[in-house]
Amino acid sequence: MNKIHPYTTEAYKPLYVSKKMDAALRGGKITVEAVTEDHIFYDDEGREEATISTISYLRTDEENNQRPVMFLWNGGPGSAVSMLNLECFGPYCLAKDEEERLCYELEIETDTILDVCDLVYMDPVGVGYSRLLREEAAENYFSVDGDARSITFAIVSWLKKHRRWNSPVYLCGESYGTIRACRVLDELGRNPFYGNRMMLGIPVAGVILIGSALSVGKEGNEIIEPALDLIAAALPSMAAVNWYHNHQEDYDRNAFVEEAWEFGRKRLLPALFAGDDCSMEEIKVIAEELAKYTGMEVSYFEQSRLKLQNLDDFMTQVVRLKGLRVDLYDGRVTSHLTGSYNMVGDGNMPLSVMNGILAPKLGMDTERLYYTGNLNVYPDWNYVPENGKSHIDCLREATERMPEMKVLMASGLYDLCTLAGNTRYQFAHSGIASGKVITKEYPGGHGVYSSKEGKAAFLQDVRALIKE
Repeated sequence: MNKIHPYTTEAYKPLYVSKKMDAALRGGKITVEAVTEDHIFYDDEGREEATISTISYLRTDEENNQRPVMFLWNGGPGSAVSMLNLECFGPYCLAKDEEERLCYELEIETDTILDVCDLVYMDPVGVGYSRLLREEAAENYFSVDGDARSITFAIVSWLKKHRRWNSPVYLCGESYGTIRACRVLDELGRNPFYGNRMMLGIPVAGVILIGSALSVGKEGNEIIEPALDLIAAALPSMAAVNWYHNHQEDYDRNAFVEEAWEFGRKRLLPALFAGDDCSMEEIKVIAEELAKYTGMEVSYFEQSRLKLQNLDDFMTQVVRLKGLRVDLYDGRVTSHLTGSYNMVGDGNMPLSVMNGILAPKLGMDTERLYYTGNLNVYPDWNYVPENGKSHIDCLREATERMPEMKVLMASGLYDLCTLAGNTRYQFAHSGIASGKVITKEYPGGHGVYSSKEGKAAFLQDVRALIKE
């Protein structure tokens, strides 16, 4: 078992800080209380073994203890919620320079949804301010079910502390956080027939999923549904990235993406199904079409018999004539083709801003460092669900037992990590009743909010979901 925090300069002290502040909206100012606090877990002997920390923004100029409340987390596992905090929902966001690079500065997020919904940013054990306090307890938290169960009981702890039992509850998860959201839905349910459940029966009004990772299975490294070829799953995203870099003057983006998707369904998939029975003449014709939509070389698809061997082949070919490669998490972003490629980048502006600017703004005076990521949780993570249900099963069952629950599935068109095509296929085969899930694609990367256009459209859809 890896040590989750191999080095530490901090002594653990329970965290609670409250500070009043104004939040600026396009329609005026509101008063907000920012609360940073621990939700502590104990072992059977009453010893502290872990804590999940939350940063809450609660509107206080409106007397309404039934205001909607949204619980948010990111993915990984091992990624903090700081990106949703600082780049999406606010009330503050990272500043950017003229070239859209992140700066060491916070700006007011006037599009925050705090006027209609309180926000509770949650970090699972091991990231953010959350800590594993006893290494021998790691297996209780670093698994699909242990993670979901601890997040669920942190939600319960929050509802109890803030006396918000009658508030409509919303969940928002990104990337691996989409898995966490589906398993939390299962934990919040009330089923006496299986597992070690406390039969909570807490209803959920809505779920927002960003960048579906629901294909990830018990091995932890699956990115697409087993029945789907990588080329078919990736085709809409590859077409979007190719359009962005090479064809903005030639085609409408959405039309180009949909044309590629229809080509994949009607021409590519039958040829892949035919396998060796597909003639070389037909392969050459389809390879030329694939080159048009992906920006890759015709010869690549001829030699691979229309297969995409791995996403890195696309990433290094689509803008090869400019001496560049594209990024996994946002295909609009490029780096030199001949240089070394670091998928997470060399800088970590959110780490600096969370600790250097936001913490003082929230009244924080703590030895604890806010970790925006902690890869030490990965090696021993258990991806095998205890009850054998898939993540999509958990979501489907939740839509059945809570028919009024609304679900928004948001994908980034330029995301080459959680592929929009795979998400289309996944929800078309989910067994979830028609109309229960709103699936949307936005012009952004792994975080759909990474472009101004994508962020504005996404926040508008989230706001509509809550106000319906």
